[in-house]
Amino acid sequence: MKKPIIILSVLLATAYTAVAQQLDSLTRAGLSAKLDEYLAAIETAGADAQIKEADFLIEASTDSLIRQFTAIKVYEHYITSPVMGADAVAIHVFDKWFESGKVSMYDDIDLLNARVYADFNRQSLIGKRAPSLELKTMEGGSEVLFPEGEYPDKSAVLYFYDTDCSKCKLESIMLNAAFAEKDYPVDFHAVYTGDNPEKWKEYAGRNFNFASMTVRHYWDPELDSDFQRKYGVLQTPRMFLIAPDGTILGRALDTDALIQLVESLTDGRDLEYGGQESVELFDYLLGNVESAFDISFTAAIIEASTLMKGNMVMYRQLMGDYLYYLASKPGRFYREGLAEHIEKNIFGRPEVWTSDDHVKVIGFAEIMHDLLSKSKPGTRVADIKVQGELIRGDRAVLKKKNLRSLRKGMNYIIFHTESCNVCAAEVAAARKLALDSDDVQFFLVNVDEMMVSSPALANRMFDLFDLSTLPYILVTDKKGVIMSRYETLLD
Repeated sequence: MKKPIIILSVLLATAYTAVAQQLDSLTRAGLSAKLDEYLAAIETAGADAQIKEADFLIEASTDSLIRQFTAIKVYEHYITSPVMGADAVAIHVFDKWFESGKVSMYDDIDLLNARVYADFNRQSLIGKRAPSLELKTMEGGSEVLFPEGEYPDKSAVLYFYDTDCSKCKLESIMLNAAFAEKDYPVDFHAVYTGDNPEKWKEYAGRNFNFASMTVRHYWDPELDSDFQRKYGVLQTPRMFLIAPDGTILGRALDTDALIQLVESLTDGRDLEYGGQESVELFDYLLGNVESAFDISFTAAIIEASTLMKGNMVMYRQLMGDYLYYLASKPGRFYREGLAEHIEKNIFGRPEVWTSDDHVKVIGFAEIMHDLLSKSKPGTRVADIKVQGELIRGDRAVLKKKNLRSLRKGMNYIIFHTESCNVCAAEVAAARKLALDSDDVQFFLVNVDEMMVSSPALANRMFDLFDLSTLPYILVTDKKGVIMSRYETLLD
């Protein structure tokens, strides 16, 4: 499946190579329009996908002036983007292209400002562990928020404000109204950024009257905690949502975005996964899968349209459905894409799954992860001797072979069973291909026969390879290294 964004990237790269060395106003306007179109097209993708595409754009600009213009345009887009998570892309672009010296900014002042922006934001990006803060309490003591290795039972709102900030006053009114309507299982940490204790206590007593939740008040008049740099508090208000495991779920939030995120986080309804509607949805979204990138790209779109917009329930639903959908699909791209999906979106997001999901989603993902971890590409095939049919050219012979000793340039190891029509078709295709391929050989392993003649060996095979569905086809090189798995010989 050809994604529009990939096609757009290629068109942009082609356009760049055709531009003259001199960046006149007309050239700048044309490039700017193309970049605006490009960046708008990938806005719904996740941060990881946008980082890859941003790097591609900059790398495709071989002319130094065009590369500079492109890199600065991309960087400025992401530092001003209202989309939550965009700052991670900006910091990546700064680190890889500007701080490294690969691309120059227009002047040293711009570089200094970009360095400050990165330094004041990199520690509090979404998905990172919330930096710990030692702050003073209103009672005169001190307390450490989000200490390493400790995990509270609740999520927490971290709200930085100042008593003389008009935006803070408005945000405080909205927070009072929002938290007065419903009891949310979160703690509220209000951090005063000024140094006037009288104003602070008067303001705190008049605001943050959330009867349904615990509100704790802190300040740091000497700035010893470095909260400004750790959480990017260059202006107020500044609000974060922290998961029980200390992971930052939301940053630079306003009250509406915070409530949406909290409601999705605390919605405990049990979901059912793998329904027919989800199958039809993913069939439509994926079309004809041509690479594992198609799988990860679709997951990134789901994340951007759900979790990144504060809808955690929909994220759970769609990512759980996607797990079941991918697990039902044969073929190399689906299976390798499933492995990445499990590691990144299931295991990589422990804070979103409920106790009910530990059976329906986490447990199922663990089973699939165990299967997918067997005989991964890049590893050597198992050093084990198996009875099978070795096919080279027009010759076929039954013999025991060590799978690692198959020494042709390409070796197809085909595990099959007699009761499977697809297996029969793959075996027939192997016999035909062998006649036309001098540097390819095929080794057919009949799993039915092995289970009867050598049950212990069969069990060993199930430990080494994902034989949960047959046929299962591995490709190895002449050194016994697995080049790919879950292959097919059928057109």
